[in-house]
Amino acid sequence: MQSLESQLFSFMVTLLMGVTIGILFDFYNVTKGIIRPRKLGTYLGDILFWVITTIVVFFMLLIGNWGELRFYVVIGILTGILCYIKLFSRLVTRTLLFIINIIKKTIASIVKGVRFLWFVVSYPFVLLGNIIIIPIGFLGRTYNKLFGFAGRQVEKLMKKLNSLFNKKR
Repeated sequence: MQSLESQLFSFMVTLLMGVTIGILFDFYNVTKGIIRPRKLGTYLGDILFWVITTIVVFFMLLIGNWGELRFYVVIGILTGILCYIKLFSRLVTRTLLFIINIIKKTIASIVKGVRFLWFVVSYPFVLLGNIIIIPIGFLGRTYNKLFGFAGRQVEKLMKKLNSLFNKKR
């Protein structure tokens, strides 16, 4: 026979199990709402949620009452879940969304900073490349046009000379 104190401790652990299940469920819903998985991802997420929940409940049952599954355990878990949903669910969901929003903004700021740093580091090379490449490109196009034109003129001249020399034979 368990003492009243150990029975009360066991019941409090079952209430805590219900609250823990509620927190895990809210965390899963918030994560699922942000990631927006397709059907297969939702199925896998649901299975993962229940596996994690089962493991947590199993270990908490071991701590609370040596793993005995009694009717008051089910009542305690359901009461814990209901209390959590009524009292804390909204607050926890908002807090999770706030934390995720801060993480998103932090990552966006880091990405922005890295992009700016990359711009600052690479700009002198880009500028130097433009200073060197643009004139070289201009000279190359001019060279191609000039010598291309001259080459075509020499080719025409060679054809005329060739035709003149071939007529005389």
